[in-house]
Amino acid sequence: MINSLKNLFRKNLPAKILALIAAIVLWGFVMNEQNPPVNTTFTIPVYTINEPDNYKVELGLNEITVRVKAPRSSFTSVSSNDFKAFVDLEDASEGTNTIKVRVVVPQGFEIIDISDQTIEVKMEEIIEKSIAVDIQVSGNTGPRSALEKIIPDKDHVVVSGPKSNLSKVARVVGYVSLGNNTVDFKSNVKLIPLDGNGDRVDEVTVVPNEIGVMAKIMTDVDKKVVPIKAVYNGSPGDGYVIDSVTVQPEHMEITGKAAQLGGISEINTETFSIDAANNSDITRDVTLVLPDGILAPVKKASVKVIIKKGDSKKGATP
Repeated sequence: MINSLKNLFRKNLPAKILALIAAIVLWGFVMNEQNPPVNTTFTIPVYTINEPDNYKVELGLNEITVRVKAPRSSFTSVSSNDFKAFVDLEDASEGTNTIKVRVVVPQGFEIIDISDQTIEVKMEEIIEKSIAVDIQVSGNTGPRSALEKIIPDKDHVVVSGPKSNLSKVARVVGYVSLGNNTVDFKSNVKLIPLDGNGDRVDEVTVVPNEIGVMAKIMTDVDKKVVPIKAVYNGSPGDGYVIDSVTVQPEHMEITGKAAQLGGISEINTETFSIDAANNSDITRDVTLVLPDGILAPVKKASVKVIIKKGDSKKGATP
């Protein structure tokens, strides 16, 4: 039996081998005709790996085009989501980096071409700093009332963002409308980072971005216009005298209880020195001294003292 099988396989062996080879070639030919290799292009997004903490990352390209080759049947079960492109930021540093794009394709696919072998990646450190809160008030209070003061829940907030953006932030502002209120009220105020021109700075985070603000309002008040008086001490150097003293504004409107207003005839500035002024005129922004319970639209006045040569015994006096 065994000998018969051996003889069967050995009989016409060269012909049988040729027939097997021909069958394999024919099968390959048929398969190639029925399922030929196809080239196709996919546009895929680029993502990052090993991205460092506290850095802003900006890719020069957000997507690339990949040309691949595979049997026609392979494309029936894939989409662009099955192709991945990424850049590895493990060795990247702050500034502009040129990094190789790595592409991963499904099994059975061959990469023929990539539109961009490398892309530029910009990295900038994200930093933070503390900035005072600036509450801006608009509108008016109701009849016979006045705004006494504004009390924010927080005096400072933390502002963070890329260094180049954060350097533009000059102040953090919140806006409160008095809305004709005649009693104390509290409202939540959104905080906005602004540059020196008053424009909003993008890509900057304020924490917290909203705070409570209390508006304290005085009631049963009157108003009165009084002059502002400059208060100074000292004297110019020998041979010089004060020629004139002017204050801007000369007068201002103050607000307070009627009984208190009746006893106020003028508002003084803080005392400043004119010692050894010699021939140099003095111009100062000086804080006003307001009695407790008295409100004023300005907190400072500009004082100008004109100095001239002359007998110091005849100079002007405060």
